Amino acid sequence: MKKSYLGIGILSMIAGLLMLFSPDAWIKVVVILLGLAAIVNGCFNLFYVRRIFDDDYFRRSIIVRGLLSLVVGLVAVILPLALATAIWTAMVYMLAAYLLVSAALELYASLRLRSSGVDTKPYYGEIVGSIILAVILFIIPAQVGIVLVRICGALLVLSGLGVIFWQWRNRGVEHYLHKKVRD
Repeated sequence: MKKSYLGIGILSMIAGLLMLFSPDAWIKVVVILLGLAAIVNGCFNLFYVRRIFDDDYFRRSIIVRGLLSLVVGLVAVILPLALATAIWTAMVYMLAAYLLVSAALELYASLRLRSSGVDTKPYYGEIVGSIILAVILFIIPAQVGIVLVRICGALLVLSGLGVIFWQWRNRGVEHYLHKKVRD
């Protein structure tokens, strides 16, 4: 039995239970994590991505995107911790809007890169992911979003149970195969 898979199963169950029984707390955790990710993304854009391509328009769009990421990330982390619950809803909408603007700037930058012959397929994945996450964030503050979080929590609990059961069921097989390889 692999302990890493067992740990993943247990963590999935814990996250799923949190999503099921306390969706508001889960949304707060996600907002803070998205804020931290925006800070990291902003630093990455400012210190690395803007140097990839020697084009003033590209650099300006990446600088704007990086600074926007830093500001939104800092606000998403600091403001909700300092203020009341009403800020959470505003932060969720602000993060969603940021993701849409970021996707538009990323699309512009990737089109500029593509015109110079650079492979831009990885950027399109980030663009689509940002748009999907923005749509989800626009839905979350509504009652539909809470139900959606709870459904995802139930699915996460079930997948965690499935991983744990699969590991338990195959615990002897792995030991047998490892013994056969040594012999």
